Amino acid sequence: MKKEPIPRNYYEEYLEVCSSIPNSCGLPEIWKLLKKENSNTGLNLPFGSCLIDYSTGKYDYISENCHQVISYSKDEYSAGGLDEHVIHFHAEDLKIFYEQVFRDIQEFWSRIPAADINQYMFSFTQRHLRNDDTIIHLLQQCRFFEPQYIGMPAMNLNVFSDVTDFKSDDNMIVSISRYVKGKGYVKIYSKIYPQATKMVLSSRESEIIRLCLEGLTSKMIADKLFLSLHTVKNHKRNMMEKTSTRSITELIHLSIKKPLILKFNPMLPLV
Repeated sequence: MKKEPIPRNYYEEYLEVCSSIPNSCGLPEIWKLLKKENSNTGLNLPFGSCLIDYSTGKYDYISENCHQVISYSKDEYSAGGLDEHVIHFHAEDLKIFYEQVFRDIQEFWSRIPAADINQYMFSFTQRHLRNDDTIIHLLQQCRFFEPQYIGMPAMNLNVFSDVTDFKSDDNMIVSISRYVKGKGYVKIYSKIYPQATKMVLSSRESEIIRLCLEGLTSKMIADKLFLSLHTVKNHKRNMMEKTSTRSITELIHLSIKKPLILKFNPMLPLV
């Protein structure tokens, strides 16, 4: 039997290349722009921003108001580095990003002069897991910069915002735009990456949903099933990922409307 090829992780390969180069020197004009953005600490901006240096695997800058978008503070993200974002990246979207989205972005890089990369905006949507166990859709708009002597950029000025109210499906979308003087950024490429077929919930997950229907809290469920609170919360998060729901309430409503996703009918008693 012919073996299936192992999918390539284009993003991890890119990070490995960047880790071998000297630290990026930073861009003074970007620093001025970012500091100006947050000069008024009382301003509640509907977006966050960050400057990522892939040569160090760290955030050189994260805006003070990022918690209003992603629910985590700049200190939490700074301490965790790039791994912190991966932790909160929806599992299905992360797989598509690793194997398809970043591959396509790199292929585009290879077709344009390295010095022109900073004239392009690379935007994509993804699902983000907040600290209250809800799931939102993030729009990330990236501009990549020097060093260019390795044939690819190693710095990313990223502006991110919550676009949940404007997304009607869970497909990832990528858009590439080029800056045109007098017109701003003009879209030159876009692609939709459909999600894989959803999975039916397991017996344990179905059992937890039933107990949620009965009004039990995560702590009460953990005690009843002899599980840790952490395990119950992980089950809830995995269920939301499988069903593309943004909260436990939405998941419960879905289980009532579509009982076939469960191992039992939620309207009948457990035996």
